Amino acid sequence: MVYIEDEEHLDFYGLEVVRKIIDFQFLTIKVFLERMFYFYLIGFFIPFLFELSVDSLFLKNIAYLMCFFTQIFFIFFEII
Repeated sequence: MVYIEDEEHLDFYGLEVVRKIIDFQFLTIKVFLERMFYFYLIGFFIPFLFELSVDSLFLKNIAYLMCFFTQIFFIFFEII
C-alpha cells in the first residue's frame, strides 16, 4: 500500500536543497545497482539459459552451482 502525503508536505520535495540531495544519492546508488544487475546477469541468468541448451550433465551441474551461489549471495545480502 502506498502512503500519499498531504499536499502541504509535498512542497518539501520541491526545495532545491532536497532535490540536490536526492539527485546525489541517485547517482551514487545508480553505479551500485548497475553492478548488482551485471552480477545477477552473469551469475544467474546466463548460466540458467546456458543449462537449458546443454545436454551434458556435468555442464548443467556447473551452471546450477553458479545459479545457486548467486542466489545465496543475494539472500545473505538481503539479510544483512
